[in-house]
Amino acid sequence: METDQQKNGIWTNQKAMLLVTEMMAGRIVDIRPQVDFTSEMGFNYPSVEKALDIKGDELLEVLQSLTEADILREKFFDRLLRCPQCRSINLRPTTHCPKCGSGYIARGRVLEHSACKYAGLEEEFISKGRYICPKCHQEMRTSGVDYQSLGLLYKCHDCHETFRLPLIKWQCLKCATVTDEDKVTELNIYYYSFNEDKRSWLEFELRPKIQLIEFLRQRGYKVAEKAAIKGRSGAEHEIDILATRDDGIIDYTIAIGVKVAGDKIELGEIFDFDDKAYDVGIHDKVLVVVPELGREAEKFASQQRIKVLEVRDLDTVLIGNIATPPKEVKLEPFKFESKKQLIDYLMRHGYDVKENAIVKGKSGADHNIGILATKDDGIITHRIAIGVLEFEQPVDLATVFEFDDKAYDIGIMDKVLIATPGLTPEARQFAKRQKIRLFEIEAPEPSGN
Repeated sequence: METDQQKNGIWTNQKAMLLVTEMMAGRIVDIRPQVDFTSEMGFNYPSVEKALDIKGDELLEVLQSLTEADILREKFFDRLLRCPQCRSINLRPTTHCPKCGSGYIARGRVLEHSACKYAGLEEEFISKGRYICPKCHQEMRTSGVDYQSLGLLYKCHDCHETFRLPLIKWQCLKCATVTDEDKVTELNIYYYSFNEDKRSWLEFELRPKIQLIEFLRQRGYKVAEKAAIKGRSGAEHEIDILATRDDGIIDYTIAIGVKVAGDKIELGEIFDFDDKAYDVGIHDKVLVVVPELGREAEKFASQQRIKVLEVRDLDTVLIGNIATPPKEVKLEPFKFESKKQLIDYLMRHGYDVKENAIVKGKSGADHNIGILATKDDGIITHRIAIGVLEFEQPVDLATVFEFDDKAYDIGIMDKVLIATPGLTPEARQFAKRQKIRLFEIEAPEPSGN
């Protein structure tokens, strides 16, 4: 199953995470580029290069990945021109005659002699304080009669063409290549700022989330992030963190949702999480919220038995428990041989076991549960109702229904039934539909009391 880290490389990129940490701490604020004619790119980001000890394309990849993740906001800073030959940005513009391409051109006021139609720069006509046409050598006395001004223009000294706009080319000062204006490479450069809307989410992702996953793994859970699961409706749902564990007797699955908001998290988001968990058949539900739930959302979460942890509560739970991790219990296959063997197995796996436990149900009735096994994982408390039924004939539907009804009334979803000498077909079908873990045996060992 593909994890969030596999989908988004930023979480496995130590340089990206270091930059995020530095910006969240305020040690780096805006990331602004500086033009640098000596660098390969032509610009750099001094503060980031110093903090991360990287530069060039590697640094740009980090900035781009964080921008795509909406952690950084990108804004246009400047546009640079690059030599297409050597990529240098050290270019200078040069002007040329659009007719012959010569760079030997001049700009000035251009006069035209009315008689011979010669046009040239004003300086060409000046001779001893008078205007003399350099072509026909006639004196030009009166503006508008002998000559007229064509305005400020360019003139080519090689082909004598006059024109309003020169042809622009760019000369590279590194490799001396001269390039037409439309052939020069343009490069946009950007500055970056931290997206404050992501702060609360990142504060969870960078520490508590990592601790939570480690916490679960220490307790024998397999953990998947952004797990895609198809529900009974046919829809595919994404669970932020999915934790699964096989205790030999019960397979546990915990759906952990993460909800982050600028203000209180309202009912709609909690309902969506609960609806997903219901559709995929997960009854152990934990919701990590930043900053907190609204009143209606809190009430709904309580009704739906969703364990809600604010990040500050999660810190307390995790720090205390990670400091003293549970003793590792070797996973072993379970095979029922006797009630004593069953109880020993549960106790070895950290369960508190009570035989013939009397538990009050939602209806107000007191129910006797043959074996009640309870285990507090720190995040969630698991309770297993275990019925040990020994009859001469296969256990019928009514008996299994009664067991399931008691478990429902006292709010226990994890159910195990050990039946001797087994169940009738109807009872077995009902147990499967109600997700009762079933162990059918012909007869327990004589020592099984």
